[in-house]
Amino acid sequence: MHTSKFTKSIKGLGHPDASERRAAVEALSEGDERAVYPLIKALRDENFGVQDAAMRSLIAIGGEVTAYMVLPLLRENPFLRNTALIILKEIGKATTPLLCPLLSDRDDDVRKFALDLIYDIRDCDYPEKIAEILEQDSNANVRAAAAKAIGVLQYKEAAAQLMNALKDEEWVCFSALEALADISDEMSVDSISALLNSPSDTIRYAAIEAIGKIGSSGASNVLIAHMARIDGLEKTAAIKSLIQIGITPSMTGISDVLVDMLKNGDWEEKNIALKGLVDIREKSAIYHMVDIAGSLDPSDPDNDEKLLIIKDAIQTFGCEDSFIDILDDPSIKYRGRAIAIEVLGDLKCKNAVPGLIRLLNTEFRDVRRASIRSLGEISDENAKQSLIDAIDDDDSHVRRTAVAALGKIGEMAAFESLMKLLYTERYNDITEETVSALLNINPSLFFSHIDEFNDDIRKIAARFA
Repeated sequence: MHTSKFTKSIKGLGHPDASERRAAVEALSEGDERAVYPLIKALRDENFGVQDAAMRSLIAIGGEVTAYMVLPLLRENPFLRNTALIILKEIGKATTPLLCPLLSDRDDDVRKFALDLIYDIRDCDYPEKIAEILEQDSNANVRAAAAKAIGVLQYKEAAAQLMNALKDEEWVCFSALEALADISDEMSVDSISALLNSPSDTIRYAAIEAIGKIGSSGASNVLIAHMARIDGLEKTAAIKSLIQIGITPSMTGISDVLVDMLKNGDWEEKNIALKGLVDIREKSAIYHMVDIAGSLDPSDPDNDEKLLIIKDAIQTFGCEDSFIDILDDPSIKYRGRAIAIEVLGDLKCKNAVPGLIRLLNTEFRDVRRASIRSLGEISDENAKQSLIDAIDDDDSHVRRTAVAALGKIGEMAAFESLMKLLYTERYNDITEETVSALLNINPSLFFSHIDEFNDDIRKIAARFA
């Protein structure tokens, strides 16, 4: 930042108008270490907008100097302390070397803040110091924070300290269980198993989850034995952990538990339920899988992987009659029906053809398109005329899908209808798709008519040829 601009911005920090002060603070985000102290002072501004801008500017400058100068704010009032934690976390790895001395601070809160930052940043080159804190610190909250940090740092050398911490206060024990699950220490299974007899529901649930995440064969034996004496939510937790290990227990009511988990659980629980239901071949779950797939927001990119997982689970059941019956089930949302149709096409289920043909008359465009694509994949003789008829659909997207399907299967019976479409179609993308389909069906016959077409179609044909 040029000196004149820096000087002007510093002067602007004292302007009586909050909007001017905020503009000055934002300008200092382009500065260097000289701007850090004035920005820290701006965190105390009476205007929230100025405070927020100062925080963002300090993050933008970043670096070890900024982190060093922000650290004292951890001893200030709650607002400044929380703001400092955000800044230090966002600065990231430049912060962690400065946190080591704080682990010996006389203030319990400061020690915990330092450990929380290490946990959030997920970087530290002195994990042995954190293991010492887990063993020796006088404050339970600090010991719990140390356990969490060890887990996220994957510091396996501290497994012994973590197992000792299982005998500590409940909150420390809970954090130690999480950490042992994070580092997947199989040697800790026996120590964790002892907690299955704990009077604390929280500890028993955490122990069950930890055993499932560690996932050794010994862990599965422990959980199977434990299931004989538990019920309710605890049994559900044990089932989830066994499925994570790779074992779906054979027991009465298991399908009901998994279906409920699939319908009402979060995504992690749904994923576990899918694995279990596939393993026990529970056909009644197909309906719920399709329904959940249809409820996923297609505009959210995070749902792409979820949809793929659900479709893969459905495919394992093959061309079941109960799956095909979903095509005519009015309770299934149209998007769910479209997804079911796609899977049936991927499976090439010939017994689904009658239902797919019926759906060519539905009011939902995406369902018609999905049905056409699947009929093209299945390539059944009984469906060919229906695909040819779909060339005349009022919706251009449906017409294009029908043309593409006929071209893919090379259906000679569609040649004449496709030729006629070239004279009437007003959308260029469908014309291109039609030319491509005709060339795939019978290129010699198509080129024998080439003089009948206008220049645009001849150019398309030349490009595809």
